Amino acid sequence: MNLELRSLIAPGDLKNERLTLRALSALDVGDYLVAQTMLIDDYPATSFDHMIWFPFKSILKGDLVVVYTKSGTSREKTLSKGNTAHFFYLDLNEPIWQDENKGAIVLHTPSWESKSAKELERKP
Repeated sequence: MNLELRSLIAPGDLKNERLTLRALSALDVGDYLVAQTMLIDDYPATSFDHMIWFPFKSILKGDLVVVYTKSGTSREKTLSKGNTAHFFYLDLNEPIWQDENKGAIVLHTPSWESKSAKELERKP
């Protein structure tokens, strides 16, 4: 996994609540999704409460990916050491990270398939 979960900042404070991740190599962040899930004996459940599938965007080794719970517009900022912080938003109205029984999961998803319900409807 080349995108690691790093930290949770200000849980319960909507204005500042955010999850941070770090790129361990150059990658396309659009190949990843991050979700909040229940933890059962420290393992993630199979259902997600909230998630973000990042847009396709190349990022460099050492860059940060910051996911705010609040509403906002995706942007980036150059950090003092030369790396970049890439900001994304869940667009929620309430904080979500104050529950100790929930955690974050990052999934590498470069391959996927999608079909509408109409396409999948079985014809008699």
